[in-house]
Amino acid sequence: MAIGTLEEDDDRIAFSQDLPTLLLHNLRKFGDRTFLVDGIRDIKKTYKEVHDEAIVYALALKKLGVRDGSYVACLTESHTNTYIFKIAVWLAGGCICPLNINLTPGEISTILNISTSDTIYCSAEQLQRFEEKIRPIVSKPFKIITDNRHDQYPSLEVIREELKLSQEELSTFSTTPYDPREHITYLLFTSGTTGVPKGVRLSSIASLLNGCRISIDKTPTFLTSPVYWISNSAAFLNAILEGTELISPGVKYLPGTEQEDLYHLLECIQKYKPGKWQPGISTIMDICLLPNVKKYDLSSLTHLAVGGSLILPSQKKFVCDTLFGGRNIIQERFGTTENGFLTRQWSFSPPDFNSPKYASFGPPSPGVIIKIVDDSGNELGPHQVGEIVVKSNCTMKGYINEELPEEYTPDDWYPLGDLGYYDEDGWFYFKARIKELIKYRGSQLMPADVEKVLLQHPDVVEVCVTGKPHPIDGEHPTAFVVKRANSSVSESELIDFVAERVDNSKKLRGGVFFAESLPKSGAGKLLRRNVKDSLVKMCAAINDV
Repeated sequence: MAIGTLEEDDDRIAFSQDLPTLLLHNLRKFGDRTFLVDGIRDIKKTYKEVHDEAIVYALALKKLGVRDGSYVACLTESHTNTYIFKIAVWLAGGCICPLNINLTPGEISTILNISTSDTIYCSAEQLQRFEEKIRPIVSKPFKIITDNRHDQYPSLEVIREELKLSQEELSTFSTTPYDPREHITYLLFTSGTTGVPKGVRLSSIASLLNGCRISIDKTPTFLTSPVYWISNSAAFLNAILEGTELISPGVKYLPGTEQEDLYHLLECIQKYKPGKWQPGISTIMDICLLPNVKKYDLSSLTHLAVGGSLILPSQKKFVCDTLFGGRNIIQERFGTTENGFLTRQWSFSPPDFNSPKYASFGPPSPGVIIKIVDDSGNELGPHQVGEIVVKSNCTMKGYINEELPEEYTPDDWYPLGDLGYYDEDGWFYFKARIKELIKYRGSQLMPADVEKVLLQHPDVVEVCVTGKPHPIDGEHPTAFVVKRANSSVSESELIDFVAERVDNSKKLRGGVFFAESLPKSGAGKLLRRNVKDSLVKMCAAINDV
């Protein structure tokens, strides 16, 4: 049975509004309210200040040829200039293409070639890397914009100095009207499970509606999602719709290392007092393990939405107990770059810790229909596990890649490649990625079924279960485990621990490997494919396959 409706119920936007027009209206409407807070530089900017700067940059971008249909790349960290530049691109009529700064130069050059961008904004920190390692291998010339005064390139600093506008000129600036269903505002790249970069084109209305997938709430947002993630887009636009503060703590590193200083996040929360946060699962779990974490005042936070990878009910409760004095403030978010969020965050209270619904990501948001289907496409009923298939008003227009489908509409059913089910009340539950299933003697095993058992062991901090190739059985479940500091737990102990709690097919026949950490993306998402690749290489090296 399909559950949900494509009818929207949010009066903050209308289907006839395009993003640049609504953006300009709200920047003026919220004027003197604080908008952007930069946690690295301790800078605050009002909606009026952002409005004035963004218009100046937009006029400069227009002189560089940015208009409807232009893709403008962005190679930068998250700070105030990043967000003001993004607004400027939209006001000029262009589409922003934020890049993952953690990718290799070769990967970034591939994305730039696919994107058709010919203009790029590089932060001061990324400019040298682009010039020396990326630009030489990109197949086309680029117009470069950077932060600070530069001998070769236009900079935001010089643009501000040279392009002085009167208040009348600023107040009469207008945007070009666009068809909100056709005008493209975001180009976000995702590798999915294939490793091939896919450029997701999001329309004006899809971007705005994704901002509406966060419920109305006037508290400040703590934004740690990187600029190239859909969750960053949703939180950013939600703040503009609400006229609220957006606190960007940035990334601070421990002295002499490339390791993030998580205490910086705690200090920013204590200082700026946000109410909402969408942290990565690994980030919030790592914070829980910090010494002296309880000395920080995190009481301002009332809503957390976690996602990007599996989080167990036991982990959510551990976070609530460790950081928030047992306050039940965590909900799961679920969505994709191609379809946006599928539930409306914080539109319902988190279920009790002991409720079966505590493992759910909730009912569909208005504007979303979800169903569960079997391998033949037949709809399944409650508690029957199958593939999650959706219709959404936030569905992309299509991929920019020439070899991929170009057009999608909200009337198209979109298969997610995820397994899940729903209950009698229409609440949905995620089980596993289809491509991550372990094939053992004709059975398809879900890694999460073994991972949730291992996480019950007091010495296990993190775990990733994958399939170890076997010539007869197909694959054997194998665990990579991060254990607590000073733990003496052994491989055999964990193998026995699991064997006592699962059926025969899920036993850890591939063994247990201990690691200091598990590979993660720049946003903290567990890279299961990397774990699997490492295991296959290990097996090949010892002639085990």
